[in-house]
Amino acid sequence: MTLSIQDLYGHGWSLWSCWRPRAGYKVGGDFCYMFLGEKSLVTAVVDVLGHGEEAYRCALELFNVMNKHEENLETLFTMLEATAARYRGCALFLGALSDSLIKYIMVGNMRAWVLQEPGKIDLLYAQPGVVGGRRLNPVTREVKLAGTCALIVCSDGIRRSFVPPKDYLSLTYDGMEIVGKILEKYGIHEDDASILVGRRCR
Repeated sequence: MTLSIQDLYGHGWSLWSCWRPRAGYKVGGDFCYMFLGEKSLVTAVVDVLGHGEEAYRCALELFNVMNKHEENLETLFTMLEATAARYRGCALFLGALSDSLIKYIMVGNMRAWVLQEPGKIDLLYAQPGVVGGRRLNPVTREVKLAGTCALIVCSDGIRRSFVPPKDYLSLTYDGMEIVGKILEKYGIHEDDASILVGRRCR
């Protein structure tokens, strides 16, 4: 099994991500991507339909789009949608994280949460549909931030029994260790899986 990781720091955020293909496959269609823009830290969690080499080829094309470092979420979504339409569709989380705000677009079978104070967890909203399938009008949503907060995003390769612990913000942790443990404990072996965790400290 191939395990991939990425982390990045900026605009008040620390981000860690981890993803791997379905058991028995060397490659898959899940991946995470993040880059530091002028005004925000931009991140994506992508789950291409299917598994194996075909899903991976689409994932590579989408990765190349992300690698252009387009910071405007609506423009970036349009670029990703056009590429996915030529290959395979995908579920997708796109986020622009700044010191005071999370802007995001989320489509398909993804899950995401924002934690802003001990014991308070907000579930983020996803549009139904498939990016690259029937043309979508993406909805950009915003979450205003105050104090220490966290963002958690996962593909449907993470079991639905996973929910962020209520004491997450008070934990002292190594972020990469956390995403690795989530993937190990809750990752579905019969599916590609990806997880992203972010923490903003004030």
